[in-house]
Amino acid sequence: MVKAVLADEVVEVPHRDALIVLGVHSYIPSQANPRVELIETLLQKLQGRDVSITFSMPKSYFEKAVKIMGLEKTAAKYGVKIVQPHYSASHKIEVQSPRGRKIVVRALEEAFDESLLKVVMSIPVSHPQTILYLTMPTAALQVLEPKDAQNLYEGFRALYKYIADIYRMEKNTFCIADGKFVIEGDGPIKGFQRYWGLEIFGENCAEVDYVVSRGLGVDSSDLGYLYFYYNGVWPDIRIPRLVEENKISIKLTSNVGILLSWKKGV
Repeated sequence: MVKAVLADEVVEVPHRDALIVLGVHSYIPSQANPRVELIETLLQKLQGRDVSITFSMPKSYFEKAVKIMGLEKTAAKYGVKIVQPHYSASHKIEVQSPRGRKIVVRALEEAFDESLLKVVMSIPVSHPQTILYLTMPTAALQVLEPKDAQNLYEGFRALYKYIADIYRMEKNTFCIADGKFVIEGDGPIKGFQRYWGLEIFGENCAEVDYVVSRGLGVDSSDLGYLYFYYNGVWPDIRIPRLVEENKISIKLTSNVGILLSWKKGV
């Protein structure tokens, strides 16, 4: 079930050992990066558990992003670990393109440990490769070795299938779309911030992203990773009342027409 609360309300996260997977887009200050205050709220709720934080960027960029987001200080305050996929992604998984090409990528083993809760958190961002970068792309791409993640960008249709297939391998997730603000236009870096005032969350990132896209006025069937996750059979998901009452229509990236070329193969 997907739920929604006002952005300043506390999301009740399961009190479990957890890997927090963040949708980080830039190593310089960016409105598209996760809100530090929400990260701290999560850590407060998870106190007493074994918790790690991760996202995927090359070594120097990762270190800069950790610094500009203040994650070192936050992690030290709550006694959590910061895990860098550049060093720690040793678990090999195989994915297959829509045309049958197989590719092996390295990922954090913790992301596929069913006993460990994966708390996936991202801001809804209009994006030049995924149309909307929501919780499923975060869950799939932010646990990969950075170079291997880049190797997945071989065409939009293949990328969307890879995202869906990798997320499908990840069990025990809790997905939070932090929609206090969303990034529209040519995000994540050149986009602009717009207030929405909601947080959408649930145990399935595909369901969360389906609801978020509906709330932002985006056709869910345009999001290729949702299409491949559901194999083109769209779910009957109840849209929370808060989302229905606060629907908006965001401006998408200027190259959205090119992004939709993936649908020619449907």
